[in-house]
Amino acid sequence: MDFNRINQELKTDKLLLKPITTNDRIFISGMFNDTEIKRYYIVPKEAQQDYKRLVDYWLNDIRNGAGTCWIIIEKSKGIFSHNKQVGFIAFEFRDTLKNARISYAILPEFRRKGFAVTSVKLVIERLKQERVERIEADIDRDNVNSEKVVEKLGFTANKRSALVDPEMMRDGEIRLRALWKKELIEIKKETTNGRIPLNATLEEIVPVINKLVNEINLKGQHPELLIRYFYLLGRIKFLERNYEESQQAFGQSNMISMNEGLPQIHENYYWFAKIKEFTGETGGIKMYLEFALENYNENPNYISKSEIERELNR
Repeated sequence: MDFNRINQELKTDKLLLKPITTNDRIFISGMFNDTEIKRYYIVPKEAQQDYKRLVDYWLNDIRNGAGTCWIIIEKSKGIFSHNKQVGFIAFEFRDTLKNARISYAILPEFRRKGFAVTSVKLVIERLKQERVERIEADIDRDNVNSEKVVEKLGFTANKRSALVDPEMMRDGEIRLRALWKKELIEIKKETTNGRIPLNATLEEIVPVINKLVNEINLKGQHPELLIRYFYLLGRIKFLERNYEESQQAFGQSNMISMNEGLPQIHENYYWFAKIKEFTGETGGIKMYLEFALENYNENPNYISKSEIERELNR
């Protein structure tokens, strides 16, 4: 990674992202006169009394190669107009140089014009070029407009799980936030695609999971790969009659899905029901099959709705 290739101007025909400088202190401070920005944007404790200090915070990140900030500028549309500062977008590395968290704010008169979406997209493209693997955005649960920005760009979040930051308490009110995520690694779809028949044997499943493990070793622990891996592991453990480990594997598959805000594998619930059946625990079989229907999604890689319904009526 070359941080200098990140901390430079990014632009489109209509938009310019300019790396922040000390000259931007007044503009940044003025943005926080807007009630929405002041309410929703997370400000480091040391800058909460003077928003100009946010610029010092970002400049320190730049010096350390830990992140940066850009001023978002709408380019002039002709000789009688001039460039307009419309907001800012920043990022910082989280835990590793493979994981970055973005944040952004747009002045009210420039909202709903695509500036945020375009800016986030530009930053993502540059970070991806420098081999960043995941982008996060920590967004207030009430900030619907900001959520729409990241949703348009393919971010997902587990909205059942909320982040609570003591620093975010305002006048006795607890602010709830959701962590949105987007994976930048491109994975081979054939490693996560393909229906495994319900009557598949170990000899049929083991080569599939081995190919998946090779992809994990190559691309890292991408959530979609792990979700599929634990599903296949659950199938293998079931055939080995190790029902406790089978249940744990299917549960891990669903847990990763929920944490990442991704659809659960509805077939996992079918196998929970089968584990109950094969261990002689009749209680809960119907419940798990109903969960399979409740969480059903049109994914051809897993059990069909009609198959679940047949099992329920058996």
